Amino acid sequence: MAIFKWFEKIFYVSENEILTYCSLSASHSYNTEEKKNGKKMPKTKDVGPGIGTMSISVKLSALTGNDVKAEHDWWVAECEKGSYSYIYMGGERFGNYKWRIKQVDIADLVTINDGTLWKSCTLSISFEEYYVKVKKTKAEKKAEKLQKKMRKQMEKADNAKNEKAKTKALEKTKKLAEQFKEASVAAAKARAEQAQRITHV
Repeated sequence: MAIFKWFEKIFYVSENEILTYCSLSASHSYNTEEKKNGKKMPKTKDVGPGIGTMSISVKLSALTGNDVKAEHDWWVAECEKGSYSYIYMGGERFGNYKWRIKQVDIADLVTINDGTLWKSCTLSISFEEYYVKVKKTKAEKKAEKLQKKMRKQMEKADNAKNEKAKTKALEKTKKLAEQFKEASVAAAKARAEQAQRITHV
């Protein structure tokens, strides 16, 4: 039964599966700081939610079809790249943000052939919540600016004092609507290109 997923890796609870889930721990906190108030009792100042942490242990064995060393090396490489992705528990997303690999530890390593072949080990992987505020692209800013202009012209048309002023405002609205449509397509393309540059989804 699948219980844990990060990027392309899925952990199971059965010892007969390739990536066997052993144990998991997670922690969330709320940060505060002391606010001095003269001779009076210091007040507590709210700061906000702390960065969540999670760690998971996985049993790897060549007997269940694992390339133990390759699996270890994959996680180490992702850790060194600072990779991040959503975590899913039982098919549902865990937490509000993505999780970055913070540390990879190995224990109970058993090797054969003078250490060249890894037979089994326990892999411990630590994660921390990763939140990045994505900046708007130039194309998105342009689309938003055109949308605001278009709305203003629509308001002018609705509040026009005569038919001539209304017609003029509607013509400008139509032109802006065409420009906004083109800008929206460009904005969507720019956002997709930006998403592709993110390490993992």
